[in-house]
Amino acid sequence: MRSRWAASRRTIVTVVSYGLLGLAFVLGVIWFFWPENSRWEPAVNSLTLVAGLAGIFVERLTAEAERRTEVLRAVARELQENTRLLDDDRFSPQAPNTRQVYPRLVVSAVDSALGSGAIGLHRDAELVSMLHRWRDTVHLFNRRLDLTEISTFSASASAVELAAFHRALHRPDSFFAVTRKQLTDLIPKVPQV
Repeated sequence: MRSRWAASRRTIVTVVSYGLLGLAFVLGVIWFFWPENSRWEPAVNSLTLVAGLAGIFVERLTAEAERRTEVLRAVARELQENTRLLDDDRFSPQAPNTRQVYPRLVVSAVDSALGSGAIGLHRDAELVSMLHRWRDTVHLFNRRLDLTEISTFSASASAVELAAFHRALHRPDSFFAVTRKQLTDLIPKVPQV
């Protein structure tokens, strides 16, 4: 609904801008052929000025919309990539209880989106909040994987300890399960553009 309103708003302002420029052009041509009537000059100048200002407004709206679209697409792609990473066989409950190097989740598009200001508008307040939480969760998740790998790759880690790490990863309340749930909750909140 909001994206339709934004597109409609841009269309309306564009039509008004070009309409005013067209009218200014017609009046300028009339003024060119009948220069003795000086009342055309203020009309042509005023319409051109208003059309120029409206054009600036259209350009800014268009640039803002394009930047927001690019940012949201990048975030959506990154979230899909993170879904693929969490579906990796190394995170599977059927994975062997051996030492594993786990794939890390990525947040570069989320970081860029939050820093760019393209989604900092009032309409995106909930999304921005969820992306901040997601970013923090990913950093904690990756840090926990680092610690798990350090622990399991130490010389003193036994097969029993490896099995315990594997079971802990797949408990219903594990950080892995919480991260996966947060990701599945976040994906539908990213507007499809």
